[in-house]
Amino acid sequence: MRAVVGYLFALMGFSASAQVSTSVPADIAEKLDAHHLYLDARLDKSENHPYAYSGFREAAAHFGDSCTLYIAPNVYWVDDPDHPEVVTGQNGREPFGIVIRAKKLHFIGLSDDARQTILASQRGQMQGAVGNFTMFDFWCDSLTVENLTMGNYCNVDLDYPWNPSLSRKKRSDAITQAHVGYVHGQQLVAKNVRFISRLNLNPLNGALKSYYEDCHFECTDDALNGSAFYKHCTFDLYGQKPFWSTFGRGPLLIDCDFYVKGIKREMYFCKQGGPVTLIDCRYHAPSDSIYIGWTAYPQPWLRCYQNNFTLNGKPYLIGSCQPQNTLQPDYIGWIKDELMEAPFLDISQHEATLLTGRDTLRLSCSEHSEPVRWAPSNAITHGYQGYALLQPDNKGNVTVIPANYTDEIADFCIVATTRDGREAACHVIIKPSQLPPPTVIKPRLHLMKDRAILTYFLNTKEENDDSRITWYRDDIPMATTHGHPTGVYMLQEADKGHLLKAVLEPKQKRSDYGESMTFQIKVKKAPKQERLDTDFSQFYCDWQPVVAPGLWTVDGFKPADTSEYPWTFDRNKPMWEYGEGFNGAVGKGLLQAQRGARLMYTPAEGNYSDMSLILTVDPTKTAGQGFGSATGQFMDVCLKFDTKTLTGYGLRIIRTTKHAKAVDFYLVEYDHGQVKGISGAVSATCYRTGCTIFLTAANGYLKVDVETATPKPEDSKLPHVVSLVAPMKPNNFGGIAIQHTGSCGESTTMLHRLEVNWNKQ
Repeated sequence: MRAVVGYLFALMGFSASAQVSTSVPADIAEKLDAHHLYLDARLDKSENHPYAYSGFREAAAHFGDSCTLYIAPNVYWVDDPDHPEVVTGQNGREPFGIVIRAKKLHFIGLSDDARQTILASQRGQMQGAVGNFTMFDFWCDSLTVENLTMGNYCNVDLDYPWNPSLSRKKRSDAITQAHVGYVHGQQLVAKNVRFISRLNLNPLNGALKSYYEDCHFECTDDALNGSAFYKHCTFDLYGQKPFWSTFGRGPLLIDCDFYVKGIKREMYFCKQGGPVTLIDCRYHAPSDSIYIGWTAYPQPWLRCYQNNFTLNGKPYLIGSCQPQNTLQPDYIGWIKDELMEAPFLDISQHEATLLTGRDTLRLSCSEHSEPVRWAPSNAITHGYQGYALLQPDNKGNVTVIPANYTDEIADFCIVATTRDGREAACHVIIKPSQLPPPTVIKPRLHLMKDRAILTYFLNTKEENDDSRITWYRDDIPMATTHGHPTGVYMLQEADKGHLLKAVLEPKQKRSDYGESMTFQIKVKKAPKQERLDTDFSQFYCDWQPVVAPGLWTVDGFKPADTSEYPWTFDRNKPMWEYGEGFNGAVGKGLLQAQRGARLMYTPAEGNYSDMSLILTVDPTKTAGQGFGSATGQFMDVCLKFDTKTLTGYGLRIIRTTKHAKAVDFYLVEYDHGQVKGISGAVSATCYRTGCTIFLTAANGYLKVDVETATPKPEDSKLPHVVSLVAPMKPNNFGGIAIQHTGSCGESTTMLHRLEVNWNKQ
């Protein structure tokens, strides 16, 4: 083919300095038929060229079940970048540039320089499309692409020096989700192909087997094919985690180079984890002190493989903070030329929780050429051999019998190994034997000046108390425990005259919950409330839709200004959850469990003048973008708010298409649920870990200051603090509200602490 290509270019006299008319080259013409087509944007339209076309979409209409497409150097727009329409997806899928169905396709660029032959698009999420725009959606058993560039130039300049008139500037500087393509079929083969985009590259992901050779990838996060074979490839990494997930066998990368773009302290291969195998690969970074891990939060069972991996030319152990995740078997070094898929040992279960005296676990491995070994000295994590018994059988399986006779839970791995160095692990949590629920002794509910206290004793050690206490006012849940119970409820002014209940469900660490016990008392006096202070550690997270003085309304709501974005929530599931955070969310706090999560607090009845609040949050996103995408995803923090009519004032924090690593802040007015801005918007980088919002309504003005403990990004010229002021109309409301419309998971915002101060008239 290379000789043919060279001859063709001599024959064609290819010079992309001008868009000259041309005919089909003779050597190509003799190959053409219904299954062999030719694409050349320079074709003389006055001539009749059977099986030859000047536009990609025109050629695609003639592919049939099987087709080889010869492509002359040029830029071919798969989707018209100048069409003003904002495209949307159908049937719940992404919007696509083109959908192609065939049994077998082969695209061949007629230049060894893949930069000269480009299949292009220029749309992305909220940049010419609603949804993660994807250039190609292939439905075919076999797809082969060679000598091409396949690029979504939404956030990347298209530079075409052979004919500068074909160059094109990016649609936007703000990086958004812009894909190349999917393949639904058995096989993908890509050779000498450049895949260009940024966020969510998707370089023809999805085939049962995918092979990339001599290819180049430019991407940020969530971008690469997580179940493919990469050989002699290069990767420009503009993000931190190029793979979304590699569960299963994972990718195999041989003789590949990774280039870190920009200054980063930590880099990982995967966001969601899974196996990765790297052989003779080289990492190139601006600093030798960078940390390279498999994934930010690796599970104990994870097993990845490396052989001859270097950072800036020096040997490097990936994931050194969790060395049990990294294997370096010698055999993959010398067998690499025959290794067509990643080394892998599957196991029937990766995680299990076992109760001593009740449960057993049977583990098995999938078909393998080497016998699996379960020797207790190697199969159980060192130091935990006494917590489980292993009973292997003659078929390579093992039965795990828990043997934890302590008061504490033990967790470790059961590891299967093969002689050639493969491993598979199951992370087991071994609970001690079950005990009956504890007996409650001398329970008493009593009131003090500013609090209700439930005291009791259990027939177990105090540190083993794992009981749950839920507080109710007139059968409406007010608070609950998350972890070790305190037995304390801080009274609110609106509790006066109501019946307060404490429901105790006794439990110790080694038992189930016992029968609940209810204690109640009438609140005759309650302190005047001028302040609310919570770290959410006793927040009741289940649905609580009642709006009444002294109550948190905990529900979901879809604001009117998100109507153009189709999303819903499940009323049968909690909208909020209290627990551990991840990524930028540090420690424990209150997190959104569904999109549309809302909190509202209604104070005691009365007229309220000036008020202020301080809210400390940790966005899970670490780059400052705060939310999953610019699709009406925001968080409103409101005060001077009427929780019944949804009227008041607040701050909106929203992701826009303007910036990929910043959000916009502006002040808003609510009027019966309708929202309008009352200040200019400021784009800033302070919506990061340790973000504190100071919101004040006083003397006829609404004022906000936002800052963060996270240092300002070195590569940003945007402000790192926010200060906004706007006039406001006086009202007597004292309510507060927090409305989150962002997607959840890795796009949540953890609420750490809220302090509210009122001036009540």
